[in-house]
Amino acid sequence: MNMPSATEKDILALEDKRYAAMIAKNEAALADLFADDLIYVHSSGGVDTKASYIAAIKSGKFDYRKCDRFEEKVRVYGDTALVTGRAVFEAVVEGTPKTLRLRYLNVWTKTAGGWKFVGWQSCPLPA
Repeated sequence: MNMPSATEKDILALEDKRYAAMIAKNEAALADLFADDLIYVHSSGGVDTKASYIAAIKSGKFDYRKCDRFEEKVRVYGDTALVTGRAVFEAVVEGTPKTLRLRYLNVWTKTAGGWKFVGWQSCPLPA
């Protein structure tokens, strides 16, 4: 089995920070991690921008309680990193408790300000 590269380890550490910030509703951390042109495509098909997604987390529209990640794989292509995997979120979405079982693809890009989260797309998995 190949050992993860330094960049892959950096991306996984940023993923840890991102999920922790989502659960803690840490608006400043999310703003720092997210690219200004972030596109976040939810498993429901809804789409958020950086501003609308942070606002939804801050307001409690998306209240993430826990996230477990599995089968995470990072692939780096120059200044772009793709992360694929599965996740189980425990969340309250618009007041309704939900367990979200997802397969996802997310994208990070290297900028002058460091790696930034630019895209998420997920689809639901069967229970």
